Amino acid sequence: MPFIDFFRSRKLKFKILLLFALILVLPLAILMAVTLDRISLVASQDFKRSLNYAASLFRESLEDQLDSLKIRAKTVADFDFYALAGMGFTASSTLPLMQYELIRSGLDYIAIVENHSRILIDEGPSPVGALANIVPAMCHSPLNVNIYVIEDEPWIFAAAMITKLKTDQPKHVLFAQKMPKDFADKLKRLTGAEFTLLYAGKRILTSQMDLYSRRKTGRSTENPDLTYGRTEILGKSHVFVREEALLGRISESIKLEIALPDSEYLILGDSMRRDFIIFGLLGLVLALVTGSVLSWHIASPIDILAASTSLVATGDLTHAPTIDRNDEIGLLSRNFREMVTSIRLEKELKERRMSELNTLFAISNAVNYFSDSEELLKFVLTHAIEVLEAERGSIMLLDDQTDELVVKVASGGRYRVFAGTPVKLGHGICGQVALEGTGIICNDGFKDNRFRNFGSLMPVEDIKSLICAPLKFKEGTIGVINIVNKRSGNEFKDSDLSLLNLIASQAAVTIENNKLYELSITDGMTRLFVHRYFQARLSEELLRARRYGLTLSLIMIDIDNFKKFNDTYGHQVGDAVIQKVAQSIRETVRTGIDIPCRYGGEEMSVILPETRPEEALHTAERLRERIASIVVPHSSGDLRITVSIGVASYPVHSHDRETLIKVADKALYASKGNGKNRSTLATENLLT
Repeated sequence: MPFIDFFRSRKLKFKILLLFALILVLPLAILMAVTLDRISLVASQDFKRSLNYAASLFRESLEDQLDSLKIRAKTVADFDFYALAGMGFTASSTLPLMQYELIRSGLDYIAIVENHSRILIDEGPSPVGALANIVPAMCHSPLNVNIYVIEDEPWIFAAAMITKLKTDQPKHVLFAQKMPKDFADKLKRLTGAEFTLLYAGKRILTSQMDLYSRRKTGRSTENPDLTYGRTEILGKSHVFVREEALLGRISESIKLEIALPDSEYLILGDSMRRDFIIFGLLGLVLALVTGSVLSWHIASPIDILAASTSLVATGDLTHAPTIDRNDEIGLLSRNFREMVTSIRLEKELKERRMSELNTLFAISNAVNYFSDSEELLKFVLTHAIEVLEAERGSIMLLDDQTDELVVKVASGGRYRVFAGTPVKLGHGICGQVALEGTGIICNDGFKDNRFRNFGSLMPVEDIKSLICAPLKFKEGTIGVINIVNKRSGNEFKDSDLSLLNLIASQAAVTIENNKLYELSITDGMTRLFVHRYFQARLSEELLRARRYGLTLSLIMIDIDNFKKFNDTYGHQVGDAVIQKVAQSIRETVRTGIDIPCRYGGEEMSVILPETRPEEALHTAERLRERIASIVVPHSSGDLRITVSIGVASYPVHSHDRETLIKVADKALYASKGNGKNRSTLATENLLT
């Protein structure tokens, strides 16, 4: 419902004010409406009774006047003038009788009419101008009566046929009588109403008087078409009603206007309406004052609470108003503060748990994104530092050969982190954690008796707090993770250690999985990617280059005279040569972008994504020069290594994997054929 929707959307202050307005004003308004309606009904009924009585009285009087004149005319025609019919209607015999009847009946005009229209004899002042139309209308039937308006005055005409005449030409007696001006005065005294006959917008008969006791005849000031309205008569309000004077009895359109003074009930209703309005306004003012006081006492603090709930709804949990009261609103305020505090703590806990889960999820998925174990360790350490809001940290792994902890990665802080001497199990805080497999919180930092520097070049005086957790995999410990100093300056808590233990457990699994993955895709001797991985990655990079319109280059590398190394110096020297060349390749190519692989035997390759042919040739030359500078110590003298390199690119030299390898291999053999220790970029003659 529209009102309900409107009411629901209003503020509490408005509702309180509206409530008191409804309580105090609405009943009074309903009482006023009901009372006034009843008074109006009684006034209307009283008006109708008075109107009906006045109208019926006037019409009865007017009809009596008409009937009286008609009967008199009929009597005169049947008796008085019938006696003269035999002698003929001469002036000498007829006029005395007409004069007598004129006085006796109170007529203004009397006439003998022959053949419906011709006046034989008449007596009295004649309304000459109107008789030409009135006489035929009145004498067309044996007996007739009507009212006509002549010169703004109402006349009653009655005509009766003289019966039993022996002539073929009919004769009528015509009576004419002006209606007396005081016709309605007696009725006015009886009913208290004002009576007026209206014709063509003019008052032709009225009981109304002006201040000088003159009748208010003439043109009516009100619209003649109105059938109902109000008017002022001698300073008093009257209600007038207009309708046909004698509908069906007279031919002229003469209207009867009856004006009744305002009913006493109506006057009483107006008086009560004024009283009700005054009391209603007083009630409304009282309601507004009372509602305002209650609004200030109740709605204002609730508004404060509502504003706070709106802030809480948007996620702002720092606003909890304090309303120091001992009533229900005060209790609501205290409960609300406790609720906000509980929600804030719960939110912080959930955010922390979400951060922990995101960190653990990221660490568990890291093995899918990092093929390099050092990059993986950096990723794990960075996430641990961030989620614990610490300054820096490090990861130490247990060396399988020496059974000592060695720093593998470190991150954060103002100083560059240098790896110190290896740490034996049980020595220092990290050694104790690795030995016992249990995390330690050390909020005394470097002042703790268990703390050891182990010869690190990094200053330790700024280590204010330290937390250390073991990297445990299955039943053993593979290392430790160290986190240093909260950025906020606070101490580490048990919850921080619990989180770090979770991170360490997940990290240990991820590190071990990464080791297994590295073992599956890397060559154990050279630490380059194996041939199977080379083929898969070359297909992927070719597909990406083809999809996005990129270039791709391939470098094929072969050690010159490698068989001589094996035959002359033995396989161990040959393996050392391969390892030196592989190390130079790893250190020269772009980490995380280029893909160095062992193609087979002493042959190696590098996939260079998004690299043009001339750029690939430049990289090949740097590789060749670096390898040429390698010295392999031997008892018979230092050994020098050279390589031959072939370079090919997509889409310049090939459009598929097999052809690209074949072209690069041809360029490699071109380098060997041209004297070795050189780099060759594929040319057109090599494509055939």
